[in-house]
Amino acid sequence: MTTMQRMLRRICLVLAIAAVAIAALPVLSFAEAAVPAPNKGFATVREILDRSCSACHDWTTSYTDIIGAGKVVPGDPQKSALYLKIADDSMPAEGEKLTAEEKAFIRGWISAGAPSTDLPIAVSAVPATAPAPAGFLGFPSKVAFHEFSGFASGGLLLAAGVVGAVHFLDMMHQGHVYRDAINFQEGQPDAVRAPWVEQAWNDDQALRWWHVGFLVSGELLYLADAATGVSMIGPDTPGLTPQKIHRFAFFTHATLMAGQIALGFLTTDALSRGAHDTMIGLGAAHAAIGLAIPAVIIGAGVTNLLLFRTR
Repeated sequence: MTTMQRMLRRICLVLAIAAVAIAALPVLSFAEAAVPAPNKGFATVREILDRSCSACHDWTTSYTDIIGAGKVVPGDPQKSALYLKIADDSMPAEGEKLTAEEKAFIRGWISAGAPSTDLPIAVSAVPATAPAPAGFLGFPSKVAFHEFSGFASGGLLLAAGVVGAVHFLDMMHQGHVYRDAINFQEGQPDAVRAPWVEQAWNDDQALRWWHVGFLVSGELLYLADAATGVSMIGPDTPGLTPQKIHRFAFFTHATLMAGQIALGFLTTDALSRGAHDTMIGLGAAHAAIGLAIPAVIIGAGVTNLLLFRTR
């Protein structure tokens, strides 16, 4: 194993650590501190939900959406998912939890029939006992798992892209060393250098399997992220929302990944045949798309944190 190859393996270990660090991004919380709720009927409910819930749930943006989402059973807080989630502090998943006064207000609003008016409502104390918190796969909530898996998959795919690009450049370097050694001149048949291209590809597979490992683990986590995201989708609303940003990222990722898989097979075939010029073009495109995919995923997550966690 050459000194460069040993260095590249160390880079892979550093990338693995970096992928874990990227997964920690969702712990950043920009939620504002809760304030005592005034008594303005649904207007107060709307203010509480806008501050604490709308960053992750589009259905909290209007009375019609709140009722239509099936999260509220007018007149019965104990059958209303909205109240049960805030009562046991499983929602909001990140940032400040609702105060006892805010929980009591939402409970009173639902008990009063969940009216759409801004008239004051009667508010009673929150029951002394609340349902036990419900976790999800070892995380505090499904939202917490969704955020972790999104950033972790982005970090792993970024590591896969970097390792793939480094592997490609390493093989080019080895090929150029051989080219200079045999004094290869442009215009000579590819058969002269094809054996070395094949040897560079087959010589050391460590970086290739690091690349594949990062790629597979990243995609599996992204599928889990997408599945939890779909399970939390609510009615669409006008304007820019977290759902729309995630949809854009998902379909962009799917399109790029389809092209990436095709390019991966074509590049591997060119390498195995020693087709130098074909390999250069395909390899460059493969590396560029490989770095674009995690940029889309991580960019969508960071955009949502910056735009919607500061409300």
